[in-house]
Amino acid sequence: MEMDVRKLEAFCRVYELQSFSKAGEAMFLSQPTISSHVANLEEELGVKFFDRLGRKVMPTQAGDVLYGSATKIFANLDRAKASIEMLRDRVVGDLGIGCSTIPSLTLLPELLAGFSRKYPEVSFSVHTHDSSEVLKRVLSGEWPIGIVGQKPEEAELVAHHIADDEIMVVAAQGASWLPGKGPVSLAQAASLPWIMRERGSATRRVLEKALEGVGKNVQDLLVRCQVEGTSESLAHAAHGVGICFTSRLVAEDMISRGVLTALDIQELSGTRQFYLVYHRGRHMFPALKAFVDFNTK
Repeated sequence: MEMDVRKLEAFCRVYELQSFSKAGEAMFLSQPTISSHVANLEEELGVKFFDRLGRKVMPTQAGDVLYGSATKIFANLDRAKASIEMLRDRVVGDLGIGCSTIPSLTLLPELLAGFSRKYPEVSFSVHTHDSSEVLKRVLSGEWPIGIVGQKPEEAELVAHHIADDEIMVVAAQGASWLPGKGPVSLAQAASLPWIMRERGSATRRVLEKALEGVGKNVQDLLVRCQVEGTSESLAHAAHGVGICFTSRLVAEDMISRGVLTALDIQELSGTRQFYLVYHRGRHMFPALKAFVDFNTK
């Protein structure tokens, strides 16, 4: 059953004022209209809400129950209206952010910290997935913002370049199977054990593109282990399971501490970009607009 809010309001006024005519005056409606609203509610629910005792209107037990629930409904509506007013006029509320693994670990914490200092009334729900999944959810409207390591191809998505990163191959310092110091050819690297990220990962996509540039593909590599995240790939690399293709942003600390070493493979070196993306058709409430502006200007 769909209950008309206007009819429910008419019922509440009759209940509070114990009079159909006074309820009509309060709502600037005629008494017959008020009576019709209440009668429609009674018909929909199959009960009587008022006993007419001469000129006096007394609520029935069903009327008492409906009034108790109706007051909660209107209180919730008032709170919703107040919250919407705040969302419309102020930088407040919860902002959902989809983020691929590398920027989730390296870029996003600093972005949120800086934004929060300026706009402390905004909270965040961060969802970490591979780049393909993030773009899919932003495109569907499920998440208002995404931060990914690949530029989207979909015309509906707006992409702002926000950071650069160096891509590199790393391995455990002193691993027994590592070649000697100096440059490593791709042919040599292909025969080393590899730790491979999952399909859909922007990091894997960059690796596949680099391999294509020299006439190779992932099938030409000796893949020892497949993992689903950046942290996992680095942890396996640090323990000597194999080499992994990764981001300097996430590997820098382990390299500086001597846990990992970077391999000089010219064909697999280069840079990549990270993008802040959102749907161009999405309405920009102040919190969303402020976050985009803060991180793209």
